[in-house]
Amino acid sequence: MKKALYRKRICAEKEKLTPEKVFHTPQYRDLLTSIGREITGGELTTLRLYDDENSGIAGWNRGKTVAVNLGNQITSSFLTLELKSDSLIGILGHECGHYRYTDSALRKRYAEHMLNGSWYPKEPVPENAQEKEALDAMNVYFERKDKAILSIFLQTASYLSNLLNDMYIEEKMCALFPGSIRRGILMNRDRNVEWLPTLREMLETEKDKISILMNLCAQYALSSRVNAWDGADYELIDTLKLLMPVIDEAGKAADDMERYLATNHILLMIWKYFAEIIEEIEKNSTENEEQQPEQEEREGQKENPEESEKEESEEEKQGNTGAQTEQNENKTGKDDTEQGTETEDKMEANGKEQEAEDRENGRAAELQKFLQQLCENLPKCVRESGGFEDKQNECGIPASETEASSDNALQKILYEMAKETLDEKIQKEIFEHLQKELMEIPFEEGHDLVLKKLCRKTEISDFLKLQTEKYEEQLKQVKKRLRLKLLPILKNQKERTEHKLFLGRRVDLRNIAAPSGAVFKKQQPGKKLDICVAVLVDNSFSMCGERMDYAILAALCLYDFCMESEIPVLVCGHHTDGYRHENLKDETVYLHCCADFETDEKDRFRIAGMQPYGSNRDGTALWYAGSRLLERPEKQKLLFVISDGAPNANQYGGTGAKRDLQKIRKKLLQQGVFFQAAAIGSDKEAIQEIYEESFLDITDLEQLPALLTKKLLRFIRR
Repeated sequence: MKKALYRKRICAEKEKLTPEKVFHTPQYRDLLTSIGREITGGELTTLRLYDDENSGIAGWNRGKTVAVNLGNQITSSFLTLELKSDSLIGILGHECGHYRYTDSALRKRYAEHMLNGSWYPKEPVPENAQEKEALDAMNVYFERKDKAILSIFLQTASYLSNLLNDMYIEEKMCALFPGSIRRGILMNRDRNVEWLPTLREMLETEKDKISILMNLCAQYALSSRVNAWDGADYELIDTLKLLMPVIDEAGKAADDMERYLATNHILLMIWKYFAEIIEEIEKNSTENEEQQPEQEEREGQKENPEESEKEESEEEKQGNTGAQTEQNENKTGKDDTEQGTETEDKMEANGKEQEAEDRENGRAAELQKFLQQLCENLPKCVRESGGFEDKQNECGIPASETEASSDNALQKILYEMAKETLDEKIQKEIFEHLQKELMEIPFEEGHDLVLKKLCRKTEISDFLKLQTEKYEEQLKQVKKRLRLKLLPILKNQKERTEHKLFLGRRVDLRNIAAPSGAVFKKQQPGKKLDICVAVLVDNSFSMCGERMDYAILAALCLYDFCMESEIPVLVCGHHTDGYRHENLKDETVYLHCCADFETDEKDRFRIAGMQPYGSNRDGTALWYAGSRLLERPEKQKLLFVISDGAPNANQYGGTGAKRDLQKIRKKLLQQGVFFQAAAIGSDKEAIQEIYEESFLDITDLEQLPALLTKKLLRFIRR
């Protein structure tokens, strides 16, 4: 396949790659791991990649472990693989930034102090009377250690501190790593801003003011602006303007402690919204208490109507015997009266306690409901950046001078994946094409009856790669001996320029001042060889051992020379199934197409992987290789045959087989196929009778690769 067409098909395969195929590969994991290790100063020990499209978290880190959610909503919103990859790298950079700059122990202490009713690191200092009043009001709940109310404060404070921390670490990471880390962080940040609702939309959905204000803070922190383009005017904008200087200063502070102090100050500045929420919660809990007894009474009456009628009948009876009851009561002693009074007092006290408990339970339920709503209404961007996962601080890690070249690395991964997919398709196409050609070849009588199976390895094992390396060293020695003869041939084939000529039409400018007068040059177009080669190797069981090794070595040598000379080459091994069959139609001839005229990088492995098995039905293999050569457009066609003996298969041997091979050879010769048969076994006389002047007696197997290559050189020089 031509290189231009091959590159075009690779580009087409790249377009078909999906995120699921690319991001779950070991190669992409290695890419993210290398980036993570670089930007953490080599401290990152574990990178977890998982795919959860339903999760609201894009990534998190715990100490030296960082996780990235491949299916997060932010990354999924981008269209191309390159943009999705940048988004994931941005998330990785964000979480590694937490590792570098976030003090999770300080965050934990802050939360523990607030839930226990104390300000940390210290109580905020009011800057005006309004803030002083807010501090006094908030301290009431701190002194009570009212965990329900303090949880609301903490939920808001945690969001604010995380937002301020994100501002700081993202600015630091963008400054330190201006390549793909910065690009990914800014992309994700812009997408977060796009998703945040406008102020009017938030007001229309009737969210609590705290949630709306936190959304406004997130918009300002991410983009330095607020999404209020639709003309919404509300007091929350005025409050945000007061918070802006505090947010800006805290986002630039190098010390985490400064951000927690700023968070405490912001809580004072927005106290009035907390007060509204607490008042509304108290009101709802009181209304629920008042409605509950009436509702229970109505439900009780609906459930037991017969009991109500029975109670009414009892009251009528008591009315009829009122006098008697009153008389009995007058007979009651003083002790009984006092005992009844005490019982009533206890019942009243128990009722008040139960009422207080019910009120507290209702208040707690309302607070829990608000906390859940508050968590759901918090801006998505901060919850997706890692939520409130604990992160470990490691200070003093130096930034790398250069960021990992992720763009080139990603393109390399995509190219390799597309190439692998394309190569599999090409191998399948080649096999189907070869199979079709095999079926279309008109074999001679007898050979048309046997089954013919084409074999071509597509998966190259590690063992086969080691097997190939075993021949490489020997191949170098053969080429070394042939170098003096090979180099002139190869040199004459290539286009070249001759310099320092005394005569010519073109002046050689680099030698224009040569005192000898040799100032001309001449362009030699080179020699284009109009030749194709086929190598047919006997793979029968008698070839095992040293014979097979040198046959493989010879095939590799011829293959390499043809590749360097740009000569189309076919290398094919052949053998039968090795069984004795009564009918020819039951016998199978295996044709191992190791290298086809359209070569690829796996040819050498397939040639080195040839193994002896079964018997040899040479006529079938010879006609196949000859037919393949006749299909070629080249004028000169050369067929090398490497065999250790005469044919030996079912109903195919002796004189009959020799006559068949002579007949096939004669037909191929008449059509322009030249032979070179290398006999490396004991049946040399039989092989010589078949191939006549094309016979080559190889007594020393070590000479086989060099002798066959020399024969090819002589053929080229004709």
